[in-house]
Amino acid sequence: MTGLLDHLLSRRILFVAGKGGSGKTSISAALLLLAARQGQRVLGIEVDAKGDLAAALGAEPVGFEPELVQSNISVLALHPEESLREYLKVMFKIPKMVSMTPLSRIFDVIATSVPGPKDMLTIGKIAYEERRTTDDGKPMWDFIVVDCPATGHVMAQITAAREMRKLTHGGLIRGQLEWIDAILCDSAKSALIITALAEEMPVVEAIELHDAARAAHHIAVAACFLNRTPPVRLHPRQRRLLTHMTDQMRAPAISQRLGGPIATVGAGVDLAGSVCLVADRQRLRLRHALDVGMVEVPLQVAKEGLSTSRAIATAIVRAAP
Repeated sequence: MTGLLDHLLSRRILFVAGKGGSGKTSISAALLLLAARQGQRVLGIEVDAKGDLAAALGAEPVGFEPELVQSNISVLALHPEESLREYLKVMFKIPKMVSMTPLSRIFDVIATSVPGPKDMLTIGKIAYEERRTTDDGKPMWDFIVVDCPATGHVMAQITAAREMRKLTHGGLIRGQLEWIDAILCDSAKSALIITALAEEMPVVEAIELHDAARAAHHIAVAACFLNRTPPVRLHPRQRRLLTHMTDQMRAPAISQRLGGPIATVGAGVDLAGSVCLVADRQRLRLRHALDVGMVEVPLQVAKEGLSTSRAIATAIVRAAP
């Protein structure tokens, strides 16, 4: 392991967030695999409704309770309604049979319609899992990775307990909010990882999330993972050589043997060069704007799943500073 990875995996909770489609789930799965390889007992928590953390680890969809999906790796999926019922059961001893009564409609309205309590209950479940112990009093989980919702929602969840504290002045709920907030504010326990692509909009959202987290003084930003970076870059001399070769190979007989005009080869090279140029510009922009370590993860040309997550884990080990 490298210095940055050791630093990340020493935390208790990592929140992985970024623009939708930036590879949050794949990065989350890779981090879980890396921690499990160290012998840690790890938990993946899927909060992003569009994510599929279990599938990224080669398993079927999971529910609210942790399910073992790989050696040392368990996964659960969070949904607001289930979070509320679990909170009531654990904190106030309200049985699950309440779902069979008219009172359940009130709970459903709170869980799905009121932003503050919904976010607080989600983050409360995460904090509960962090404090959960085995029968002999040891922590149930050594390491937790949270596959967060898209950029626009993650800060509301992370700051939910602090905002709810402003509305309560004492009692059991106040105490629960304080210990939830304390876990998130402890930079030795919790940290935020930002994912991005080397494209304009993902980079803009990554910078905005970084700045918002810094301004909130609530959770440490530990690293940025620049995902799906172009794996091959042409040197200008290589490009000139290819241009010369394509100019020399425009004879109809050559095109016929190739199954198409040689010009398409040059067009493909031009396109690859443009993609790399854009990626380089966005990479530099991200490096200048963020004050955390950045890990570049090469594009994996494969169907998403366990094999891709393993390949990304290997790429992270190679690329991490």
